[in-house]
Amino acid sequence: MVERVRELKKRETRRRIAETALRLFAGQGFDAVTVAEVARAAGVTEKTVFNHFETKEDLVYGEDRAFEAELLESVRARPAGEPALAAAERFLLGRYRRLATDPASGERARMFATLVAASPALRARERRIHARYADALCALIAGEQRAAPDDMRPRLLAEALMVVHRESLALMRAGLLDGTPGDQLGPRAVAAARRALAMLAGGFAGYAPGRPG
Repeated sequence: MVERVRELKKRETRRRIAETALRLFAGQGFDAVTVAEVARAAGVTEKTVFNHFETKEDLVYGEDRAFEAELLESVRARPAGEPALAAAERFLLGRYRRLATDPASGERARMFATLVAASPALRARERRIHARYADALCALIAGEQRAAPDDMRPRLLAEALMVVHRESLALMRAGLLDGTPGDQLGPRAVAAARRALAMLAGGFAGYAPGRPG
């Protein structure tokens, strides 16, 4: 019981720090706000901030690990016989559709678009995050398929999927910054991603079928 209360308190502190940071970043810009200022506004010490977030950039990208875990699970748990490409497509398109159906998600995406556009540090961090996603996806597919060291297909598929994801994010963010309504932008991003994924399907549609459980 005590352990559960401690864990809940840690989660609440992390949530409060992240929300405070995003509010300050949205108002003043990521580069203009220091971690010390975030700590003061959140009512914690600077050390506490770093106990929960390894870097300043993590205050913005605090949910990237959850996204990675969900992406990998969508591929890992696909039905036997379903290609990895199809499972990843289903997951990614579902994420993009949220812009059209979830106003809160759209507002958060708009704030992210503004922050990332103005900060080279955040753009660099995002590139590293996407590279990590590709590495993890490649390792999962290669392991499932028992790929030989000279089999480039797991890497090609993982990198191609992350290119589609990165470009879909870029399209959505450009639209958000231009003021395009979410109910228009969501379907537009889904359509663009579908076209890109269809180009991959000719080479990857039958590759990496899920194995029977």
